[in-house]
Amino acid sequence: MKINRPLSPHITIYKPQLTSTFSIFHRICGAFLATTVLFSILFFKICELSLTFYHFYLFVFYFICYFHWLIFSLFNLAFLALCYHMSNGIRHLLWDLGHSLDLSKVYTSGTIMFFFAACLVTLNILRFSLS
Repeated sequence: MKINRPLSPHITIYKPQLTSTFSIFHRICGAFLATTVLFSILFFKICELSLTFYHFYLFVFYFICYFHWLIFSLFNLAFLALCYHMSNGIRHLLWDLGHSLDLSKVYTSGTIMFFFAACLVTLNILRFSLS
């Protein structure tokens, strides 16, 4: 049975702000990085318990040969999350020290932070594609 209730009006008129969007993505990147670390630790522990060294290295060799594009994409995604999370964390540390707390400086520091994270990831992708 569906109840026909109107949506709350704040949902239809809310305009996302730069600061709230950056905060949400900061939390998403932190959760993604923690999950990545947890699953990689679990993966290596499971492989260490069930495979001999020879079979483990053979598995890793064939996995890298056939799925190098997946490894490259996941590495770059994790590096993007790390760069963004680190840049936004530095921005939050500056806020805790009392720097750039008025609204215009908050937006400027957000833009600088986003540009810095994008530059780090671009340099990393270029470094791997040239080697």
